[in-house]
Amino acid sequence: MPQKKLHNLGHLASSQEIPLRILTLPFFVLFALLAVSPAGRCQIPPPEQASLQGGNNEFGAWASYAPGSPHLIGVTSPRQFAVLGFRYGRMLIDKPKWSLEYTVDVDPVEIMLQPKIRGSFINPAGNVIYITGPREVVYGGGVNPIGLKLNFFRRSGFQFFGASTAGFVASLRPIPVDVHGETQFNFDFDFQSGFQLYNSSRKRAWMFGYKFQHISNAYRGQINPGVDLHTIFVGYSFYK
Repeated sequence: MPQKKLHNLGHLASSQEIPLRILTLPFFVLFALLAVSPAGRCQIPPPEQASLQGGNNEFGAWASYAPGSPHLIGVTSPRQFAVLGFRYGRMLIDKPKWSLEYTVDVDPVEIMLQPKIRGSFINPAGNVIYITGPREVVYGGGVNPIGLKLNFFRRSGFQFFGASTAGFVASLRPIPVDVHGETQFNFDFDFQSGFQLYNSSRKRAWMFGYKFQHISNAYRGQINPGVDLHTIFVGYSFYK
């Protein structure tokens, strides 16, 4: 079936504003978890160890927020996206200058802020134009079972990293465009960069970074608008 072209999704009604606290919820949950966990409290670090990391297994939590959606691959805008995720990682290669880690992310909370679609019409060029209304919040969750993370300057407590993950997003209603015939199941992938701050024992680390994320249905619906996201994230991990 020929794909319909998507236009003018960026006109939002200003009569209804969604509170920003909904999108910042993942960050509040993340810091609440750290506050009640001994791993997240300030502690006197034990003597420094000779190993590059406190263990080959990583257990972590992170939160992210995308304030906007550019047009690099997808054509949908504007959208905002917030996520609370949990990570397991397994070290594959650990060298003095670099390391390679396999990661799996489980995201039980994913929140998309998008305009409601009130209707549509076909313009003289034959393109489908959607009429948008007030913004609405769509909840979902996802899993990224494919991930690789490359760390540099392994002897330092301050380490740069690059990473990429891929998986899927399932939502209560279709995203990023909620119209008839669209799917509630989307695929996603991302490219990340950032840095980690390890404690002296190398058993704990903060993570700060940026990622470019793309979400689309891979032409499994009547249209495949897709959405790109400029995302910032923060996380905390411990190693065993």
